[in-house]
Amino acid sequence: MSDGPPGRALGVDLGARRVGLALSDSLRMISSPFSTLPMTSESALVRELVVLCASHAVTIVVIGLPVSANGSEGPGCARARRIAAALAAGGISVALQDESWSSRDAEDILRETGKSRRSAAGKVDAIAASLILSDYLAEASRT
Repeated sequence: MSDGPPGRALGVDLGARRVGLALSDSLRMISSPFSTLPMTSESALVRELVVLCASHAVTIVVIGLPVSANGSEGPGCARARRIAAALAAGGISVALQDESWSSRDAEDILRETGKSRRSAAGKVDAIAASLILSDYLAEASRT
């Protein structure tokens, strides 16, 4: 039995040019878009995520796993798994979460609010990260 809250979770949506980030509250009930980072290299991203975890009291990183519609895993899944392994090797708890349709759903949300993808560049990635994290939190609360 835990004496305190579980700690914040960080959601990660890996893109080719940008990485979307989302944070949960300390009780892991609410996911909110947080920020985006440029995707320069996997090692640089891992270093930045470690710093974010320390500065925001994050106890688990949830990385979107881009599984294809037929269930196969491509290069994006391999990259997500490499980043997850690097974080885990550094002592950070990591979970992989199916991110099917998260970017499309994020674009739909922006469109419903009257924003185009171009005018909201970067916001799509953070919203997608928030959707990935929300799915993870919902599944975790059922178990």
